[in-house]
Amino acid sequence: MRAGGLSLCSGEPLPGAQAPRGMEEDELQEKEFFSWEEFSAFFDAWCERRKVLFFVKNSVPLSKCKWATAPPRPDVVEALKYSSVRLVCKDFRGSNWARAWSPYPCCGCCASIVLKMSPKKDRLIVTECQLAHNHALCPIEFAYYFKKGYLMANSCLPVRTTNKISKQFVGGPDVRRLLSYCKSRDHGVLDVLTVLDRLFASDPNAKVKLVFMEDKVIVQTIFFLSSRMMVLSRRFPLMLFFDRMVGLNEEFDLYSVLCVDGAGRGREVAYCLTQRETPDLLRFTLASLVQSVPEVKLQVRCITLGVEIAHLEAVKELLPNARVQICRSQVLETLFSKAQELGAAEDERIWPLLCRLAAAKSPAAYQQAAQEMKAILPQRFVRYFQRHWQPRSEMWVQFWAFETARNVNACELLKQHQRRLLAALSPSPTVAQCMLDLLAMQVGSEAHELDEGELATHYRAICKPEPAGLIEEELGFARHGRYRFQETAEGYLLHDGLSEFAMDQALTRCSCSIYSSSLLPCRHLFATRLRTGLALFDPGLLHRNQAALLGAC
Repeated sequence: MRAGGLSLCSGEPLPGAQAPRGMEEDELQEKEFFSWEEFSAFFDAWCERRKVLFFVKNSVPLSKCKWATAPPRPDVVEALKYSSVRLVCKDFRGSNWARAWSPYPCCGCCASIVLKMSPKKDRLIVTECQLAHNHALCPIEFAYYFKKGYLMANSCLPVRTTNKISKQFVGGPDVRRLLSYCKSRDHGVLDVLTVLDRLFASDPNAKVKLVFMEDKVIVQTIFFLSSRMMVLSRRFPLMLFFDRMVGLNEEFDLYSVLCVDGAGRGREVAYCLTQRETPDLLRFTLASLVQSVPEVKLQVRCITLGVEIAHLEAVKELLPNARVQICRSQVLETLFSKAQELGAAEDERIWPLLCRLAAAKSPAAYQQAAQEMKAILPQRFVRYFQRHWQPRSEMWVQFWAFETARNVNACELLKQHQRRLLAALSPSPTVAQCMLDLLAMQVGSEAHELDEGELATHYRAICKPEPAGLIEEELGFARHGRYRFQETAEGYLLHDGLSEFAMDQALTRCSCSIYSSSLLPCRHLFATRLRTGLALFDPGLLHRNQAALLGAC
């Protein structure tokens, strides 16, 4: 077989055929790539420069190889994808039209490139390359047929599919359709779709928005919330909290949106998993939340953000009635670190002064602390403070804080949430595993926080001994029972595996025999209140049985 601009059968040159380019072949031969993604990006640029079209003729996925010696590490299998790949020119087979009209007995173009995994099993190497074509290259044909990201898409999903569905909400049927398209494991996409399929199987009303990197089958961002989280956001929209989890892994960041439930606990109402350095996450997350639960748009009065969150102006657009606050403890830590960075001396007065500044209970107290700061801190720091933090003092000084008047400690709430996440998430998780861990946190997590003893003490303080004992017993069943919940137009339905019980919207009455006979809160009311975030100690639950009370409440 002769290479170059020659007919493979006759050895005669074809009109307009590309001449051999030995220099480019030498440059490509033995070139190394440490991931299939790296080769794909290189090959896209290479093809665009030369206006050539190639497709994968055959390949051997690493996940299907059998090894006589030790196999590659799992992370290498994920990165390299294949043990060998042969790419050939689009005209490899020769078209019927060319066969019919060409004066040459054309048998197809022989231009090709072969990659193989290195003997060390840690990279892909170009082992063969024949870059000369036996036909003219057509820029118009190239522009029509070339699909950027084709090689990445070829290993899992069609890139046209991910481009189309990206930034859209998906449902169970969409996820199942994507799963049916998947040809192999690629960048965790199959694992993520499998987790989403499980989510929709158990919670068809969940909301999920997927974002893929443009022209690549790589998940960039996943926004999701369960129907249970939507109930919480509708019931407790007054204050929201948005922050990034510190220390998830080297590739992805986790952002959470929290509300404050009736018992004063921080409860998750949305999650956003995204590749690091993804811009404008605040706008994307809040827009997705408002699209999922439209009624919160006008109901949120305050949103507290982590100190690293940018583009605060997005809040006014998406939550027009909300004030913006910045987590006070994070501002303090930032100011203290910046003071040291800008040359502040070791002075035990600095931290207490910054604390007084942040915890000022009047404008006068704030101004006094700000004046003291000028006396003991370097001028460079004072200028930094006046430029970056003085104009935003109403967002972080305690006197102006929205949540202080409602007896909510925003800083402690965010810290508790961070601790819960660190305890629940697997070390260095994949995106799919992180989603599984986050969804598991939603199942029965409140029961672990239920302090039966403290609640029983509160009820004993206002109830006679016998009804107080019955309430304490029902609290125990609420924590340890296994229930399924359903929200209805009239209220809630609870299934305990044998029977179904109906409750009103306010969760003060239940159709069970325990409540009907005693008019005291039952396990079903407590379990549903626990799930939906309502306070478990509520004297209003006893209003229909005044005889159970020690006195008027």
